[in-house]
Amino acid sequence: MYQTIHIVLLIVSFGLLCSQLFVRQKKLVHLLFAAFCGSMAITAIKRLGGDGFGFYQYLLAMGVCMTCNGYWLVARALFRQGRAILLRHILVAAAIGLLLVSLQAMQLVQQFWPESQTLLASARVVCKELLILLSSAILMLTLWEGCRGYSQARGAERRHRQVFLATYGGAIAICGVIAKIWLPAEGAALQHDVLSAVAALTILLVTQWLIYSRFNKPLFAQPQRTADAAIKTQVEPEPAQTASLAAALTQADNQLCDNIRQLLFQQQLFLQANLRLTDLAKLLDVPEYRISRLLRSQFHASNFNQFINTLRIEHAKTLLSDPAKGHWPVVVVGLESGFASVGPFTRSFKTLVGYTPHEFRQTVQWRE
Repeated sequence: MYQTIHIVLLIVSFGLLCSQLFVRQKKLVHLLFAAFCGSMAITAIKRLGGDGFGFYQYLLAMGVCMTCNGYWLVARALFRQGRAILLRHILVAAAIGLLLVSLQAMQLVQQFWPESQTLLASARVVCKELLILLSSAILMLTLWEGCRGYSQARGAERRHRQVFLATYGGAIAICGVIAKIWLPAEGAALQHDVLSAVAALTILLVTQWLIYSRFNKPLFAQPQRTADAAIKTQVEPEPAQTASLAAALTQADNQLCDNIRQLLFQQQLFLQANLRLTDLAKLLDVPEYRISRLLRSQFHASNFNQFINTLRIEHAKTLLSDPAKGHWPVVVVGLESGFASVGPFTRSFKTLVGYTPHEFRQTVQWRE
């Protein structure tokens, strides 16, 4: 069982590492996930070989330096927009990696110079305590990435966060708490390694699914015409126009357009009540005037509020047209569509559609 699960972990982690090479438009999250997969593959090799590698096991273990710290960076790149990874985040992750490498280096030195054990004893204790402290903090920060913004998340964005929190939080609870309480003293280390390998496998597969869902395909792709398709038809230019306009845009503007589309069309940020241009600018870490300029030139919006209201009304039309939600009061539809109260919702709906929400629902029901 021990060898089987670690062989599977090695195959899966190495396979996922290689799969990142075939991503055409690589993003930071793909590179970070590849590094994390590499560390998991080396971990599996080290577990399988054990002491059979001799002093080479310490050299091999130095490659296991992108585990909890690497996954924290993956989580930031997964759920944050704009500049998700800053220099301070890299330095924290590098510090943990350096502690891991230092511990293995000290063990390697002891293999060739046994007399150094006394000299290095204090240094090893310091490294271990710092590693425990920083790793515990990083585990909690990684969980926080899934919790951050959860209350404002809707639809697929919320489901992604739920899956992430259930997987990662469950792995921490099982391996870090439950296993230490319930595992018998005899053979506990072996069973804990098996549980850790299973948890690592689950995290790897779920994370790959999240990356694919969030970056490699539309989050709300459906065969029928959805609200998002209707929104894009209204606010995005035709392909021929897009091609001519893209030539005039800088690479930074093109990237910013992609980030705006991901936040508004895929993550449905417009469902957040009282959303302001300032909020979007902070998330994307760009000046407000750049977003306003792109909304006018690329999305054919006269201003930010009008653009957001258009998205909300299209979403509300979908809810009002859904027979399963026919019992929802109009005020609930308005709140679920991102409006703070029923008054602004009704006025905006009638201005854009020509009917009140109640009249629109009756029209749809009559047609059916």
